[in-house]
Amino acid sequence: MIVALRQLVAYFRVDRRRTLIAIFGIAMGATSLVLMDSISGAMKKKVELELGRLGSLLVMVVPGEVKAIGQRRIQFSRYTTLKMGDVEAIRRLIPFVRAASGLKKKALSVRNSVTESNLVVSGVEQSYFNLLDYEVEAGRVLVRDDLLHKKKVVVLGAKTAATFFPKIYDAIGKDLNIGSVTFRVVGVLKKRGSFSNEDFDETLFVPLSTEMTVIENVDFLDGAVIEARSGNELKAAIKDIGKLLETRHGKRDFTLNTYQEVQGTASKTLRLFSVLSRIVAFVAFCVGTLGILAVMALSIYERLLEIAVKRVTGATKKDIFLQFLAESMILSMAGSFLGVIFSLTVALVVQLLAAWPLYLAIKTVMISVFLSCLTGIGAGIYPATKALEFEPRTILKLFEEL
Repeated sequence: MIVALRQLVAYFRVDRRRTLIAIFGIAMGATSLVLMDSISGAMKKKVELELGRLGSLLVMVVPGEVKAIGQRRIQFSRYTTLKMGDVEAIRRLIPFVRAASGLKKKALSVRNSVTESNLVVSGVEQSYFNLLDYEVEAGRVLVRDDLLHKKKVVVLGAKTAATFFPKIYDAIGKDLNIGSVTFRVVGVLKKRGSFSNEDFDETLFVPLSTEMTVIENVDFLDGAVIEARSGNELKAAIKDIGKLLETRHGKRDFTLNTYQEVQGTASKTLRLFSVLSRIVAFVAFCVGTLGILAVMALSIYERLLEIAVKRVTGATKKDIFLQFLAESMILSMAGSFLGVIFSLTVALVVQLLAAWPLYLAIKTVMISVFLSCLTGIGAGIYPATKALEFEPRTILKLFEEL
């Protein structure tokens, strides 16, 4: 085996350019497959972190018709039919739902003695903070008593707190004028960053009951956030929520979406990215297969004397067949090895520079190696079979004449 490998290396050194081209095709296939999967996997993990630990379980109810247009979601119609009674019915009657919160938003002027800014104020229930995976930096979040007594208290996002107060802990107990109403700051949330078109830190949260009665004086919601009990029950939850709301409203005047869909098209982009990478990998592997096939087929005619000598000295047809098949696989595996090492190195560098979570597509590496083995076998069968067609006596006689 070692002797055969040495012979192979010696032969390929004669025309290194041709050999490198054959290896390069397989390396490109392995690189495109492993690199793209590693990057898309890291991007997916980052999206999941930005959405929060429960992001994949959340369902948004929007009163009206919402459609995706390109990279944006546009609400074409708006209704005032979604009420708190609907949210309470969902919590009480649907077994696949763990928690839910109504949501009411309004853009208002927010100011204190130093700063004034126009911001979107969100009226939410106490469960909302757990649903969206918010954590407290200082003070507390809203509690049940705040909603029952329609208290004028507010919880600030990290960026909003920094806008109005020099230090986060200075905000607790201070007043903010929201619209024409004075609210007391009871909490500041930890930094969350932004995702798609939403900045999680530039937020203000007040009790939903206070928003609906004191600020706006309305009895309808702008939406609701609902958490399914598990990923396996998400579809069932969406189906039952739809049926329940249709029964209560007498028509389908709402839109149900998962939270990822509401926040943008990141999931679709990642899926498209993954599909494109597989197409590129397929093309590259095909090119690599043709390259190895060409190199091995050409090597037969350049090594006729070697084949004849081996046959005369005792090598069987099986030995010759396995030799050429092994050489084809060695070329393919060399390309795969180089492609995997290069792609993992680049993926690690990209993830570190982009501050993404570490993700190595180990399964994809195994798939790449397996495909390389198949490529080596597929590209080597024809040359190996062709090598058996030549009779050693005929070859030796031909070389004697030369």
